[in-house]
Amino acid sequence: MSGTAPTMSFDADQVIETFGAAGDENKLSPLRRGQVIYLPEQGEVWMTGDIHDHRTNFRKLLQAADLPNNPQRHLILHELIHGDHWDASGAEDSWHILYQAAEAKCSFPNQIHFLLANHDLAQIHGEGIMKGGLSVCEAFNAGVKRDFGERGTLVTVAITEFLLTLPLAIRCPANGLFFCHSLPTDEQIKTFDFTVFERENLRPEDYRRRTGPVYQLIWGRKTTPAGVEEFRHKVGAELIVTGHQPQEMGYAINGEHHLIIASDHNQGVFLPLDLAERYDMPQLVRRLRKFVAIGNHQYE
Repeated sequence: MSGTAPTMSFDADQVIETFGAAGDENKLSPLRRGQVIYLPEQGEVWMTGDIHDHRTNFRKLLQAADLPNNPQRHLILHELIHGDHWDASGAEDSWHILYQAAEAKCSFPNQIHFLLANHDLAQIHGEGIMKGGLSVCEAFNAGVKRDFGERGTLVTVAITEFLLTLPLAIRCPANGLFFCHSLPTDEQIKTFDFTVFERENLRPEDYRRRTGPVYQLIWGRKTTPAGVEEFRHKVGAELIVTGHQPQEMGYAINGEHHLIIASDHNQGVFLPLDLAERYDMPQLVRRLRKFVAIGNHQYE
């Protein structure tokens, strides 16, 4: 954890406006139907795992993606907040990376896409996720208050409203790939409300702890390959890629149809894919790229 607070000043009005504009882009995307983004049948998609304010990996990702010169390239981001940049008072800085992502969404509205993640929902509800004995949600709020003072409350509201616009899943119709933050547990899949993906507007009960389908989707862990099979048949997917579960070496294979990746440490990976090409699991794994290699190779 870092021990010094940032010395830069921030314009609350600009930050609020940017989060609002990015949220509008999320809601009004021509690629969105209900809670799902449907990517085109041609082009590329780069999927990431949890980023958790890993600024070096995020910077490398945006530089390598080079979106201005690659208009058919799509970038998927999730779990950006709650990282390791804390000051001596216990405030953390991850609203900064979320803001940078919102700026990128405004600049490239049809190329930057988000997925709702469990830390986003925790921040919305103020749930007590603990790290090192401290609440990351309280630390996040403290960072906003430190940087904006009396206007911090308005900025927090803007962030919350932005997070509520994030979709639940992203599909690639041409090759059957399905991206989401995590999967429900095996037991939850048996009664999971799959109509949540079709809803234009989510309901309060969808977010309910333990029983709501949004909560189950983004908080679930340790889904077995059998559970994955049931889930993917329900959603009509060939392969599913998620984050959420920490991976020391950057990824884990969970059966023949589920890949878990992480992007929040030095061994983290991302997954560049062709939207028109079909993959099996070995081919998917061969496409993984480590962040530490960015700069040494050109990715296609």
